[in-house]
Amino acid sequence: MGHAFKSRHFLMMNGYFIAAAAITLLLGVGVSAGSLLTGIMAAAIIGVTGMFFGLGVTIALRAVLGLMQTGRVVQYLCFILGSWLGVGLASLLIGSLSVTSGFGAALATFSLAFGAATLVGEVPWKGRTWLPVRMPKR
Repeated sequence: MGHAFKSRHFLMMNGYFIAAAAITLLLGVGVSAGSLLTGIMAAAIIGVTGMFFGLGVTIALRAVLGLMQTGRVVQYLCFILGSWLGVGLASLLIGSLSVTSGFGAALATFSLAFGAATLVGEVPWKGRTWLPVRMPKR
């Protein structure tokens, strides 16, 4: 694989999160936008923030706690919290955004993004644990 493909998973997951946030906004699950433009901006903010925060905290926890795997439970919580932060950030930056349940919107965004990515094989299912696994002692 060439150098250009090293970022593929990261870029694909950003796309899943942005698309999931857009669907969440279209369905009005905890958050809605006043116009198409604000919806596009909000989806981008929610999706990118959810992805960056979720990934960043997952990486940090692995390093700080000496984990081989963070486990799905911890990883999923990181991405849900990141999406929730994204909803909050979007509502601060976009005045016409209406938030009735930031957590509900975050949960919907995460569920749609990870669900779709898992179904198509972008997020692996096999070989992953539900709970954290420590690095083996040397």
